[in-house]
Amino acid sequence: MLSKIILVVSAILFLLFSGFYFVADSSYQDSFEARFYYFVGNYTEAYKFAKKAYDKDSYNKMAFTVLVQSKIAKEYVDYIETGNKYFEKIDKISSKKEYKNDDKARIKLMCEIMLGNYKKLSPTELTNQDLVDDAKKINDKFEQLYKELFG
Repeated sequence: MLSKIILVVSAILFLLFSGFYFVADSSYQDSFEARFYYFVGNYTEAYKFAKKAYDKDSYNKMAFTVLVQSKIAKEYVDYIETGNKYFEKIDKISSKKEYKNDDKARIKLMCEIMLGNYKKLSPTELTNQDLVDDAKKINDKFEQLYKELFG
């Protein structure tokens, strides 16, 4: 009976010391903050805090995971933002009365850049599915536009 009590007390003490370590260690504090920013969708801040935590402790797996995932998410966000900017430029070009060969070449180049960049994106199991879906929609629009204009 006494050995069971000692075992339970030892387990509780181990958990308390482990918890205290995670709370007191600045690397893990930064990791938790990075994880928070990742889950609220602020991937730039998540990357910043995860990098800071990983630089402090290269064995911090949470920091490494958030660092990698926020980098991937930032790539998706950049792709989506660039795609939206390109669509705005294409709308401006298409609203002109007269099309020039330069305009057509610009549109073709924008489409090729976006189609090439989409192939470089590589989601993981932890990548926000909304980002993956939005990037796919933009890629599909650029594919369709490219086929219609340069087919």
